[in-house]
Amino acid sequence: MTDLILHHYWPSPFAHKVRLALALAGTSWTSVEIPRVPPKPLLMPLTANYRRTPVMQIGADIHCDTQNIARALAEAGHEDRLFPSGSRGRAMAISGWIDQAIAELAVRVVITSAIGTAPAEFIRDRGDLYFGPGWTEDGLKAGFDGVVLQLGAQLAHAESMLADTGYLDGSTPSWPDVTLAFVAWFLRGRWNGGGALLSRYPHIEKIEAELASDSAGSYREMTAEEALAVARAATPQSPRGIDNPACNLAIGQRVVIRPRGASSDPDITGQLRFMDMTRLSIDHESDETGAVAVHLPLAGYAVRAG
Repeated sequence: MTDLILHHYWPSPFAHKVRLALALAGTSWTSVEIPRVPPKPLLMPLTANYRRTPVMQIGADIHCDTQNIARALAEAGHEDRLFPSGSRGRAMAISGWIDQAIAELAVRVVITSAIGTAPAEFIRDRGDLYFGPGWTEDGLKAGFDGVVLQLGAQLAHAESMLADTGYLDGSTPSWPDVTLAFVAWFLRGRWNGGGALLSRYPHIEKIEAELASDSAGSYREMTAEEALAVARAATPQSPRGIDNPACNLAIGQRVVIRPRGASSDPDITGQLRFMDMTRLSIDHESDETGAVAVHLPLAGYAVRAG
């Protein structure tokens, strides 16, 4: 099988999420370290301007967003380990709820608590990325206590689900448990109140500890230049076509893609290659990579003709 190349940096919580998934899948992978903040000159030619972390490269197929990376790992032969209940759709729905209802609040808590201690450049970059224009440090601080209360309420819902079944989607750990475990890891490691908050949710702590036992898995290192060469030497293996009745776009049409909501993300542009009910793919070409296919989930992204 073609190497699974993870473009990431080690402190990234979202990269930790994918590393947990790779360990759960029991597969080896290749590590390419990228900068924490732009510019990312050896990544963005590969991704058609997608700038977030992490990115999974499989030859000349480039998978962005952790939900889409989970789908790619399943299609690479790890369905039974990541989605053992046999219902990938249900598992994706649960993990999507965690991303939107819990992880987004956790990000706000951690960034707010880091004001004054983390580098100002990092706070500005993440504030623009996650909170859109007009955000202020004072505004984040003023809303902090309320955000913590919201976060606690959502964690309580997850705790109740775990109390019923032991895991979020069946009798063994799966992708939704990975999604919850990475949030716990993030809160515990980046906010001095994280440990106290999590102590109220013993089932969440159990999942966090169980999945963290082998959080790096088996990997080797590769330079970004070597990864670009892998892309140049390969050909995208993903399909072409449209299988979505709501799509009014045509194969080969230039499209512009952006994450939902206001953010500082640059436009992602390319020629439409594929769309089904959950995933969008574009063809992209650069001098550094040659022809690649870049894949994103439809949920959470806006696509329009460009």
